[in-house]
Amino acid sequence: MAGGRSGTPAGAQWGAVALVVVLAIVVGAVAYIAYDRANPDGGAQSAAPVPTFSLGVESASPTPTETSPDVAVAAREDDRFLSIGSGAWWRSTAGICGGDEPLVERSDDGGQSWTDVTGRYRDITAVAALDAFAETEAEMVVAVGEGCETQGWRTFTQGAFWEPYDDLVLSAARYISPADAGVVELPSGAIDAPCADARGLRAAGDVVALVCDAQAWVLDPDGVTWATLETDGAAAVAVDGADVIVAGVAADCAGIALTRFAGADPAQPAAAGCADEADVTAPTAIAVTGEGTAVWAGKTLTTISG
Repeated sequence: MAGGRSGTPAGAQWGAVALVVVLAIVVGAVAYIAYDRANPDGGAQSAAPVPTFSLGVESASPTPTETSPDVAVAAREDDRFLSIGSGAWWRSTAGICGGDEPLVERSDDGGQSWTDVTGRYRDITAVAALDAFAETEAEMVVAVGEGCETQGWRTFTQGAFWEPYDDLVLSAARYISPADAGVVELPSGAIDAPCADARGLRAAGDVVALVCDAQAWVLDPDGVTWATLETDGAAAVAVDGADVIVAGVAADCAGIALTRFAGADPAQPAAAGCADEADVTAPTAIAVTGEGTAVWAGKTLTTISG
């Protein structure tokens, strides 16, 4: 009858209420789990590190490697070479692996003008030695590619093209290692240079000389130890037969003073001329010509007779 309903919900109503409560609990639990996964608790545990990706740039100060090309080779970046043949003059900057490339040039008019013959198509990155041969040709010890691989090159086209000749050039060369400026490579094997920053090595016959810490040095006949050639502010050396010529400073010379050590003997120095206009603080190379000694310092190139 019309007034038969009471204020107490029927069984079906209680079931509906219970279902709503259960659904609310389930939805809440799911929401909590989703939130927990998206926002892990940072109080009890450290947050996981953000993933990093290497793009070739270090975000923190890296631990130096045992051999760093920047440390070992950069000090020789301004080193230079000058070699004079009967039919052509050759010169080069050293360059540096991973940095400035070398510049190799040839002159057919005694140094009045120069032609770029660097050989970039072979991926040259540094020069460790340069020598004229066969009147108009030259050979070099070079570093190539990203790995700074050492190779011996020769040209038979006046520098238009260079070809690897490791068996003829590299096996007989004397040079400072492009990978470590404290190591001198000889046909008999590697030896230590007198310092960690050697440069300007020149060799001819049995004579090997170089510059270390503004001092000239010559290799003893034993092929292992070095003797000092006493000069002030040595900037470069050249080998003339059995003699060593050193470019340095002297009280009576406003520019670069030359000293000749007869027989590469430290006890036999003799003044060999002065290039007054040459800057001894600039990168320097010297070489013997038929008329004297050519001095290439900074942007100047002059020949000192005698």
